[in-house]
Amino acid sequence: MTRRSYALLGITAVAVIVRFATLDLQSFDHDEAVTAARVIHPNFFDTLSAVVHGERSPPLYYVLVWIWSKIFGTGEVGLRSLSALLGTLTVPLAYAAAATLGSSRRVALLAAAFVALNPYLIWYSQEARSYALMVLFAALALVYFARSLERPSPGSLAMWALASALALSSHYFAVFLIIPQALWLLLRDESRRRAILATAAIAVVGLALVPLAVAQESGGRRNGFTDTALASRVGETALNFVASEEPPPFAGNTEIDAVQLVATVGGTLLLAAAIALTVTRALREEQGGAIVAGVVSGGALALPLLMAVLGLDFINPRNLIGVLVPLLIVVAIGFGSRGAGRAGLAAGAATCALFAAVLVAVDVSAQMQRPDWRGAAEALASTGEARVFVIPRNGDDPLAYYLGARKSADVGPRRIRAREIDVLSTNYRVKRPPGSFELVDEERRAPFFLLWRYRARRPQPIRLRDLAGRRVLSERSSVLVRR
Repeated sequence: MTRRSYALLGITAVAVIVRFATLDLQSFDHDEAVTAARVIHPNFFDTLSAVVHGERSPPLYYVLVWIWSKIFGTGEVGLRSLSALLGTLTVPLAYAAAATLGSSRRVALLAAAFVALNPYLIWYSQEARSYALMVLFAALALVYFARSLERPSPGSLAMWALASALALSSHYFAVFLIIPQALWLLLRDESRRRAILATAAIAVVGLALVPLAVAQESGGRRNGFTDTALASRVGETALNFVASEEPPPFAGNTEIDAVQLVATVGGTLLLAAAIALTVTRALREEQGGAIVAGVVSGGALALPLLMAVLGLDFINPRNLIGVLVPLLIVVAIGFGSRGAGRAGLAAGAATCALFAAVLVAVDVSAQMQRPDWRGAAEALASTGEARVFVIPRNGDDPLAYYLGARKSADVGPRRIRAREIDVLSTNYRVKRPPGSFELVDEERRAPFFLLWRYRARRPQPIRLRDLAGRRVLSERSSVLVRR
């Protein structure tokens, strides 16, 4: 083995550590608890039915995670370890794509290091959802797309088509990565006929998924993220790519705002430096590789943005995560090009250091982590008498998971008897439940929650609909019942 092979193994080992070591540090968020509820069915077809009627993504991830959960369980480590494995495998694929596009092993090692340490990719490598699977197959498709540009062959085009189809079967937004690549291949004179066949194969898979996508979108659920202005979501995407997922941008905490500001300014300057080095110091073939990766990443951003402007708005930062691998390759080409010299290597080291600093901040700051629904559940379960819980709407699935409770819509009777009602709020504005319930205790669950306990002298009849909506919490709420 060469020294570069050992270097890649070392980078991949780092990717394993930062993804697997903290899998259970944070509790499940809402979407992950939904995944757990989907795959807990012993019958595989029940899981598929739940995906068809309750998800907005293709079924491939749920097929894999259902099998995975039967081996490793549905706990945080069990479910998330699949995404962690997928995220780790993306690192050598980024290396392979960058080695072809950047014509340099140094570029490839930098790209692998950036993918290994990028906070946003790590966040979704620790998320029990389909994003890491889509990124993996999109990176594999990029490898064979780059090889098809370098030396078109039936095998490379077939592998590009297969990887692209698998990416599309993992997440619908993969189509925006596929379109620029397909157009590039189709516009080339060499092997155009083969490119047509490969693109047609992907199109067949996409068309087969259209009825499912339409059925999932027509389920009556709204896209809550569209309440935020499109420009704000675009800015949030840029911030998240360097500063991770939580909390919302510049939410008012001085320390976290400082981390986000440093990450934003640092990431912007580093990207500008990479582009400048590419333009001024890179060789022509290196510039060509940067253009290819830039067109793929730029197209995958521009196409959904154009759709959003025209009224079909699905812009959410996590839906755009597939952009990151080709974008990081652009940066790697700038810093690793032959003409960049020590300045490029220093900038590459600075990029890794910036990513590592954000990772440390996420691990030590609860405010940069997922809401602690696990801790909230422990507080709610501290008394054996509690049977009714009023909770924020986005917490119903994780709290149902951790408490072993059921949502009010699933319990059958609409009226039950209970002596205690526990109310959990994220905005700290609560109204007393109806009836003879009195506040007996309140407990702050920093940094996210405040818990109120209301108790009556004896069990009281409760209409569950009198607690849900905004009747007790000023925010949208749900009701859980634990027998």
